[in-house]
Amino acid sequence: MNRPIFSFLLTSLLIGTILVISSNHWFPIWLGLELSTLSVIPLLSYNNQSRSTEATLKYFLVQAFSAALLLNGAILSLWLNNSWNISSTIHPLAHFSISVALIIKIGLAPCHFWFPDVLSGIPFLSVIIIACWQKIAPVFLLLSIINTVPSEPLIFCSTLSVLIGGWGGLNQISIRKILAYSSISHLGWICCTAFFLPEASIILFLFYIINNATIILICSNNSLFSLSTLNKTNLTPSIAVLFSIGLLSLGGLPPLGGFINKLIPLFIFVLNNSNLIIPFFLAGSLLSLFFYLRVVFNTSLTLFPQQSLNILTSRLTNETNTNYIISIAFPLSIWGLLLTPIFFLFI
Repeated sequence: MNRPIFSFLLTSLLIGTILVISSNHWFPIWLGLELSTLSVIPLLSYNNQSRSTEATLKYFLVQAFSAALLLNGAILSLWLNNSWNISSTIHPLAHFSISVALIIKIGLAPCHFWFPDVLSGIPFLSVIIIACWQKIAPVFLLLSIINTVPSEPLIFCSTLSVLIGGWGGLNQISIRKILAYSSISHLGWICCTAFFLPEASIILFLFYIINNATIILICSNNSLFSLSTLNKTNLTPSIAVLFSIGLLSLGGLPPLGGFINKLIPLFIFVLNNSNLIIPFFLAGSLLSLFFYLRVVFNTSLTLFPQQSLNILTSRLTNETNTNYIISIAFPLSIWGLLLTPIFFLFI
């Protein structure tokens, strides 16, 4: 892809996301979502592979359907209240249409079916756009209308996402599908926290984006596509350690940084007397941690004897190429618990 075209698409993607975040009217919000979707489509299918084309088509159809639901809900709200403002009181049918549209765009269960299939068919650099950047607009839109939509359906979908995200990743051998189910589980935690404390959910979401993008970049740079390639890839010692720590951090293993993405929501649930959903979240977290440990085991805890000398030589020669990733991700993965007092300032 030509650099001017690539720059134009990225600029359009950025403008669409900013338009959704900064607007208080439904029509500019819908316009920003559509602009982001149309900018992403060429970025996903530029390599002309059949699997990428199929994933791009699935992504386009799902996003077009969700955008149509969102626009129908906004038009229904305009018809009943004569206002495009997102904070105005809207009809229950408009509530339902907008909520379903946001659930599909975020990838929450039971509308998560498209997310693993799309991520498994696109390159890792495109996975960052779908799993991280394209989640910013719908999550911030959900936070903007959190006081007007009914909480029970979305809390149920968030709880179901945590369970399905943990259960769905157990038997997967594709790294991209494992990251997809991990994203479904994390967004369940974040969206459920948003109904009780939106400020804390924003920080949890930003930390998830940084940690998840780092894992995807490591997989992209080292061509880590499946579990069978993890113990056969010549990873440098620093990258192997960083990859293991980042995965365990995503799993919420204390004392790593991802533990705050589990500790703070549970603390918020207890404060708001929502003890009924806590066992489901704990069960989903344990299931997610299990398949993270399986990936870590194949990465750094198994080593074939006949490959030890080659791996050692390659690791020593490629050590200096990954310092820029380590300098960003390692402090967040190791010292993330030091950020915990910041979360308690919002409570």
